Amino acid sequence: MVEVYLCKLPHLLQQKELNFLLQGVSQQKKEKVSKLYHLSDKYRTTLGELLVRFLYERKHPSQPMCTFTQNAYGKPYIKENLSSCFFNISHSGEWVACAFHDREVGVDIEEIKDKQEDVAKIAFTSEEYERIMKEDKEYFYELWASKESYVKAVGKGFTISPDTISVKRNDEGATFVCEKERHKIQDFFCKIYDLEGYKLAVCAERTSKEEFLSPVVVSFAEILSFLT
Repeated sequence: MVEVYLCKLPHLLQQKELNFLLQGVSQQKKEKVSKLYHLSDKYRTTLGELLVRFLYERKHPSQPMCTFTQNAYGKPYIKENLSSCFFNISHSGEWVACAFHDREVGVDIEEIKDKQEDVAKIAFTSEEYERIMKEDKEYFYELWASKESYVKAVGKGFTISPDTISVKRNDEGATFVCEKERHKIQDFFCKIYDLEGYKLAVCAERTSKEEFLSPVVVSFAEILSFLT
């Protein structure tokens, strides 16, 4: 099954609290957070790793400690379970999202703001771009989240140019077509979730729509409790 989790940032962001949260993440993550300017970005980045650690410990109580590794393109994996526990993280606005699967998985959450026409011109096919210009802004973010989730699931980052993949949306979710070769990508299926003010897309390998579970919210208080 494809498990989806969400955690909301606290209303009040405090440097002292962030320092406490940072005690629970890897040195590599601490270094990354130290380079960020905005406190909200620091929170989101820190909370992403903590959410994975919290969920992993709940799933594997006999092996609570998890260490992270990554592939050549920077996609993170849990070192202790390289072949059986795949995850991915995304964050936007006040939400951090995480997906778990027993095969490759990618997740992307996007806060719905204004259409980004400059992004649309380079990230979407000409057909998609034309439709984006006619549709409301939610359609832009739905397509963008879908493409991002696919790229992250494949694990090659944006070495896969998003304009080479088109999204085929239906009532069940989304599939993808490789524009260069004009064939449907068979191995990945994407589920799209509507949150108030956000679009959430989860893409998983060799999966049907029935395997996607509804998102579960993990409270920030649970993360704090996990660290104490």
